[in-house]
Amino acid sequence: MLDDENAAPQTELPDDAAAGSVTPMGAARWRGQLGSAFLDAVRADFAAHGVGVIARIRAEKPETYLKLVASLLPKDLNAAAGGMDELSDEQLIERIRALDAAIRPLLDAGKTRARRPRRPARDGALRLEKAP
Repeated sequence: MLDDENAAPQTELPDDAAAGSVTPMGAARWRGQLGSAFLDAVRADFAAHGVGVIARIRAEKPETYLKLVASLLPKDLNAAAGGMDELSDEQLIERIRALDAAIRPLLDAGKTRARRPRRPARDGALRLEKAP
């Protein structure tokens, strides 16, 4: 819910909307204005509270967080892949190697960070050992 000070300006129905005689063009324009006002309000709210709220949702309601993430993904992930079907095996291998070269320094940097000491597992707890 928005505070009064953060609230976006209200978008009101045109006068002819109350009478039920809105033209399709007028309705589309009004929906565009309403959508714009809504997005402005969401943008302002996110700027004020976004990062903290997202972190809290992730921790307290992971299923809601997952729905949010899924809603932001393209509906057709295959279309988002951007033409991988047309690439030859050699071209795919080249892209994989380029991506590996780009992320390898990041992965290696993560390995060199100091790690927290392991806590001993409680009696009866499942123990996972790292494979050699």
